[in-house]
This record gives sequence, C-alpha cells and structure tokens, in this order.
Amino acid sequence: VIGPRWHPECGKQGVVLEVNRKADRVRVQGVNLAPRRFKGDPDRGEKGRVEMMERSMHYSNVNLVDPVTGKATRVFRKYLEDGTKVRVSKSSGAIIPRPPPDLSRRKPISSIVTESCTADDDVWEVTYDPSGGNDSAQKTIEE
Repeated sequence: VIGPRWHPECGKQGVVLEVNRKADRVRVQGVNLAPRRFKGDPDRGEKGRVEMMERSMHYSNVNLVDPVTGKATRVFRKYLEDGTKVRVSKSSGAIIPRPPPDLSRRKPISSIVTESCTADDDVWEVTYDPSGGNDSAQKTIEE
C-alpha cells in the first residue's frame, strides 16, 4: 500500500496496479483518476462511454504506508542481525515487509537443444596453450 506525496491526490492510499520501469511511473488503485473515453460502434449498436480510470504518476510522488501509523512515510534500509536487508519506516521504526516476487516477470529457461547450442565435447576441449606453442621465444627469454 502506498500514498502519494506532493501531489493533488495527497492523503489517498491505494495498491500499486502497474509499474512502468522504463518511464519510472506507477499506477495506484483509486488514486489520480481521470475520465477515459471509449468510442462506440454504431454497426453493433454500442454507445460510446466515459469511465474513470487511474492515470500513472512518477514514482517519486509516492511513499510507502507505515504499518503502525497508517500514513505515508519515508523509508530507509537496514540490515538485521542475521544479515537480511529490510525496509524500515522513518516515522515509527517499524519494518515494512516486501511483497512476494512477481514470477511472471522472469524469463523461463529453455531446455530445448538446438544447433546453435554448444556440444558437450566442445565445452571441455582445451583451446588455450599457455606456452603459446612457440618454444624458441621461451628459450630466448631464459638466455
């Protein structure tokens, strides 16, 4: 749950619906609503309609909500005694838990062997000779 700051929607809270990492923007449920117009199709008999939808806002305009006070707060990172890194609220000092990772963003590992894959025998082949294969150069250095 996050709450906007320095924004006309300051004071509202909502859950993050979407994160646009390229543009550094987030869409928050119930925050920054604006009318969106949808065209109708007269052939099907559908009328045009207007719906209120969430617009994105820059991530710097939102803060996490403190679990103790229920208000937007700044966060700093801290290491616990067991070495885990956690987010800590500046206002109350409470630990803000992380949501579970979104596994849909991960790229699956392909187990299909194609002709562009390196063969096992080629992987273990020794291709580097540290002597350089030139014994005469080694002799001149020693002399």
